[in-house]
Amino acid sequence: MTLAAACGGGEGEGGGTDSIKIGAIQPLTGALAAYGEESQAGFEYIVDQINESGGIECMDGATIDVEVADEASDPGKAATEARRLAGQEGVSLIVGSLLSSQMASVSPVADQFQIPVLSLFGGGTNSEYLYTMGLPYKEGYGETMTKFIDEINQKYDAGIQTAALTSSNYEAGQQVDNGLEELLPEIGVEVVGRVPVETGGKDYKPAVTKLNALNPDVVLGLVTTEDGVTLHQARGATDSQLLFVGGTGGYADPYVWESLGDATAKKVLANNTFAMASFSAGAKSEQLQSFLTEVGEADLDVTIGQNFVQGAQAAWVVKNLLESACEDDPQAIYEAFQDVEIAADSDELYLPKSEGLQFDEETRFMRDTTALIVEWNEDGTQDVVFPPEFATREPGVDK
Repeated sequence: MTLAAACGGGEGEGGGTDSIKIGAIQPLTGALAAYGEESQAGFEYIVDQINESGGIECMDGATIDVEVADEASDPGKAATEARRLAGQEGVSLIVGSLLSSQMASVSPVADQFQIPVLSLFGGGTNSEYLYTMGLPYKEGYGETMTKFIDEINQKYDAGIQTAALTSSNYEAGQQVDNGLEELLPEIGVEVVGRVPVETGGKDYKPAVTKLNALNPDVVLGLVTTEDGVTLHQARGATDSQLLFVGGTGGYADPYVWESLGDATAKKVLANNTFAMASFSAGAKSEQLQSFLTEVGEADLDVTIGQNFVQGAQAAWVVKNLLESACEDDPQAIYEAFQDVEIAADSDELYLPKSEGLQFDEETRFMRDTTALIVEWNEDGTQDVVFPPEFATREPGVDK
């Protein structure tokens, strides 16, 4: 992967450019590094494949060159790097993890330079130039968890009547909790309290102790990958027997199991836990299973989890954009978002999208906001238990 390359500077549609320069803004250090390291590895893995297999066909085989910038888990630095990439490096497109706070800081830069931006995880967009592969707070995260609770109540008589909300205390977590507060009463579940955890905190035992005192039927929320490790450590240390249903990386990513170690992970993740995820190795998808076999055989020195797969998927979106725009002009690439079409049966689709991957012009999210609910097994593998079209077994619910 080229970290710095000649500026794009295309010569018009269909040719004249040997390479297309894009920027990748990632949290490679700091509290969110798990997102950046894994997703960038997945992104680079597929970009290398694209370049080695002939590049962008409609641009006479032009390759994709990537200028990588570390935003160090700092929204302010994310904006600074976006400004540098757009203004000094002359990139044609910016891609990155860009969680919600970073995305908010990058949005004014996208507007100023009128440069298209693709976020892998952001839950909201504040610029017409910014599209996201993340899930909307209420309609994505909130509705998936609410529908799952309703499903296990109706189908399995789970008896869930009360809920507490525990999310990482940043914009995305707060917005997901707001959405859950609106949605849960509609299915007859009362929210009895909110117990946020500070992002990057080192000890969440006081929070779990408070949750144990509230004694809800379920704890719901969104936590970052690192916060998930700390939360589940606290669950194990306090012997909490509460049912936890949450997303995404902090519940579902293999990094969490690895960081906890087998003993704690078996005690906590494999019991009383359902994880919401945009990806799971256990999903019923031939193309995903084929891809996971391929990267497994490649013996990469990185966790192959949700973040890696999200990065890999983003690379195919970039290829689709460039083939549609057929030039490296930022405006043409921005307009090409409306033409992105990765079919449901395409080898280039890894995410659980039963109708394929496209973007909505108004919301700038993917049109299909489907997410998965998975259940950990004691050997560290996962089974998808919801929604039914991607499930490999029924959820283990105590009636």
